[in-house]
Amino acid sequence: MLSNTHTFAANPFAPITVNNEHYSFIHISALISPAMSDYSVNASAESPTGSHPASPPSCYSPHTVENIFATNATIDSGTLHDIATGLVQTVKNREEIHRFEVLTFKDKIKRLESAIEGYAETYERAPDGYVCNTMYPDLKIPHSEGAYTEAYWVSPAHDGYVQAYGQEQGPLDIPYSLPVYTRPIYSSEPIEPIPAWFHQLLVSAPAIYANFTKAAHRLDDWGVAADIARYRKLDNDLSCINAEIERLEAEAGTTRIAKTICEGQLELARAPKQLAHMECLATPFVRQRNEQLAIRRGWKKSVCGRAS
Repeated sequence: MLSNTHTFAANPFAPITVNNEHYSFIHISALISPAMSDYSVNASAESPTGSHPASPPSCYSPHTVENIFATNATIDSGTLHDIATGLVQTVKNREEIHRFEVLTFKDKIKRLESAIEGYAETYERAPDGYVCNTMYPDLKIPHSEGAYTEAYWVSPAHDGYVQAYGQEQGPLDIPYSLPVYTRPIYSSEPIEPIPAWFHQLLVSAPAIYANFTKAAHRLDDWGVAADIARYRKLDNDLSCINAEIERLEAEAGTTRIAKTICEGQLELARAPKQLAHMECLATPFVRQRNEQLAIRRGWKKSVCGRAS
């Protein structure tokens, strides 16, 4: 028999449908009346007129009934009737709880069996949007400890990658994203450079590029579409880098001009003469070069208080 307090791992605001019947945690909890806690009746304290004590709870647990009988030597028939009614209601409530639990477990078993069937079907046929991998036999899916398995199911390339499943994976597994590249075609003919029209389509407007890549996806080599997407992304990245370089060069030019203006302000203020006594802090090479320049210009200066 179940205990008085029962905990359900459910959202009290979300109803549960089991076999076309709707339940909720609040619905089931209402079956367990708070009055099922310990309750005692003192039959000896009845009024002289034989009136019954205050109305007992509508439900009694076996433990409550046991306490009532232990604390009351004599109990009148009306109270006994109320106790029996409460025990019957408790049994009904617990039967309802048990029925709900059975339905919940059956529903969970059904969902688990459906998941197993989904795995079994994936082993036999390709998932939606995937085909058996015949173009990239060397495509491997990494596993733990350096182990690899062959990519058995693959989907078309997007942005230079294909989505791949191993043969032992099911619909609840996460597919792997693996890079693919064009397969070289070896022949006696010389390799020609990419023509201008092809370059234009690689960086064309979105509508034209969509038709271009759609035709590439229809080729037997998905690596062509993958490298086209990869080229476009690299071209966009390069454009962003060049724009950032131009911005930094413009900022550097502005900073260079501000630096020159600041230097002119120091010259106008004769700042070197005002702070000539601090020249000793400069390196010997800079001081020597400055002294030679001063001699050529024919003026003398003091270096840390000494005549030069």
